[in-house]
This record gives sequence, C-alpha cells and structure tokens, in this order.
Amino acid sequence: AHEVALPEFEIDSQAVNWSQFAEFVLDQGYDRPELWTDAGWAWVQTQQRRSPLHVEQVRGGVLVRRGRVVQRAAPGQAALHVSRFEAQAWCQWAGRRLPTEPEWELAACTAQSRGFVWGDVFEWVAGSARNWPDAGPVPPGDLDSLESRPVRACHPSGVLRGGSFATRARWRHPKARRFAAVAADRLFAGFRSCAV
Repeated sequence: AHEVALPEFEIDSQAVNWSQFAEFVLDQGYDRPELWTDAGWAWVQTQQRRSPLHVEQVRGGVLVRRGRVVQRAAPGQAALHVSRFEAQAWCQWAGRRLPTEPEWELAACTAQSRGFVWGDVFEWVAGSARNWPDAGPVPPGDLDSLESRPVRACHPSGVLRGGSFATRARWRHPKARRFAAVAADRLFAGFRSCAV
C-alpha cells in the first residue's frame, strides 16, 4: 500500500460501449492522424485498421465476428478487443482522457452504489506498466508480474484494470493489475474515460 494524492475527477460509470465507439469510427476516427499518438498512428497504418479487431461492420449496427459466426453486438455492450492506441484515440476524439490507475481503483472500490460497473472487460488506464513503489519481489506465478511480460521497445506495456466476463471469480478484484502491450487487441479489453 502507498498513498497517492488524487485531485477531484469525473469518471464514466461504465465502459465505453459499441454505440459510443461506432460514432468515432463513423466520424472517420481511423483516418484522422491528429487523434492518434505517433506510435498509435503507425500501428493503424501498419495494421490497416478501420475498426477494432473482429468488427465486420459499423454502419447500421456493429457486427462482430465470433469464430465463423457474425453477430450483431448490443449497442450498450462494452466495446472489446480494443487496443490502448484505440482507447486513447477515442478519448482524444471525445475530448476526454483515460483514467489513471488510482482514479480507476478508487471508483471501483467506492462508487458501485453510484452505478460504477466493472468486470465486463479489462480496462485500459493511463500510464505505463511499472511495479508500485516498494513492491518488493514478485511471488512466483503471480498474475501481475511485470517480469513475466516481455516489453517491446516499439510497443511498451500498458496496464489493464478489473476483469472481463471470462475472468475467474477468484481473480476478480478492483486492485488487480494486468499488463499487456499497448497494441494488444486480442484481449477482452475495453476502456472508460474521464473528463479533461
């Protein structure tokens, strides 16, 4: 445990959903370099992206491929298979930002009675992967081990908080941290935003 001073903040009560993300796509979000970080724009160009992974269609409703089946995503369902690059670009487009880890954790621990919902998708937060101050050695087999995650120079690791619908109950905790490359989009990952 360590103390962190937090100024007041406003955080979404739920993760960004397909309906909200579709607005970004339809507004040419994947064609506007000013919305992306340099590394994010390079990723979009390399991957030739125009929507999140597995999304087949956005106009008229989001259609998502699940194996061989294409299904209509519920508009209120949390957007998933979103890289942190995409989360940051959406926030830039919406005039918002990703929450910090302490903001996300405080809301997850204290705001459930006010409608804060988590656990449908892992959620990207701002900042890069690092151990907490004075964390000490990581126990063997620890899910949150930075040492178990290779970090690439071109795509450093980011932090995911919460859990997804596929996370085992014993691994769900508002203080749990996971690490993944910021370009990772095969995870059940989404995001929420904060006011700037």
